[in-house]
Amino acid sequence: MAKIVFGMAVPHSGMLGQAPEDWLKNGERDRNNPELWFRNRTWTYPELEAHRGAAFEKYLSIEERTERAARCRTALDEMAAAYREAKVDVAIILGKDQKEIFTDFSPSIAIYTGEEVHNGPPQRSVYAPDHHVTHACHPKLAKYLIDHFQRENFDLTDLFAWPDNVWMKPLPEYPVVPHAYSFVYHQIMGDNPPPHVPVIMNCFYPPTQPSMARCIEFGRVLRDAINAWPDDVRVGIFASGGLSHFVNDEEFDHSIMKMLAAYDYDGLAAVDDRSYQSGTSEIKLYVSVMKAVQETGAEMTLVDYVPCWRTAAGTGEGMGFMYWKAAD
Repeated sequence: MAKIVFGMAVPHSGMLGQAPEDWLKNGERDRNNPELWFRNRTWTYPELEAHRGAAFEKYLSIEERTERAARCRTALDEMAAAYREAKVDVAIILGKDQKEIFTDFSPSIAIYTGEEVHNGPPQRSVYAPDHHVTHACHPKLAKYLIDHFQRENFDLTDLFAWPDNVWMKPLPEYPVVPHAYSFVYHQIMGDNPPPHVPVIMNCFYPPTQPSMARCIEFGRVLRDAINAWPDDVRVGIFASGGLSHFVNDEEFDHSIMKMLAAYDYDGLAAVDDRSYQSGTSEIKLYVSVMKAVQETGAEMTLVDYVPCWRTAAGTGEGMGFMYWKAAD
């Protein structure tokens, strides 16, 4: 029988591939964003700066940026080492699409049942190698999961052909996977992922976002489905994204990480859903992983938490690096 042995939650920010000298360039995008989510509502940048003051100016020096970038790199290396040590045979990767492949519709939850995925240029170097690569998926397991979820009252989208990624300019001949998946392939799995199933959960765009309660239930059903899979394989489950962004909220992030470590589902579900918006919504993927691994006896290992700022108003990304290793 299949056995869940490992879970991981890892950010996939483009900042992780930038030189610290370039971090502040991202701040221009934040200043032009009319809907910056923070504390259950949207703010314009001038509103946010007036509300928070220039409290984060002290974190914008090149010395601060360099130190935080180095911590992120060290954490990523430790995460990749933990993945290798887990000796995973099959992976389930939970991510989201940011209008990269779904440009005209937005399924709530989709499972890719195709044979393979593609990565490589013109995807940015933080997400892909400098050449085209093809990775094997696990269509048999993917179809089994859809069948199992359907019996548990989940209505899923069967994605049997990967659409073109419109973020890629120029558009290559092969459909590059969204960055949520390519980051895991490249940074964690060394461009050599095991047979795997990509799951696309619409965290980002109302009104088809699964609720936190639904994501918890998704993790339960995923656990039960894997435990009933007859193959003798070691399974790892990966969540790509999070924590708070594109406005950093350290207090919120620490409260979330405390609840994740304690398997506090009631607390996570009680958070106002308006807090799980924009990029911060990717926390819902963490909770699906957490629910799936809980019965293994795993305790969460927090490798590091690194808030990375790019404006005086505190925009940026909270980088949380954590994994769950099944108890022996």
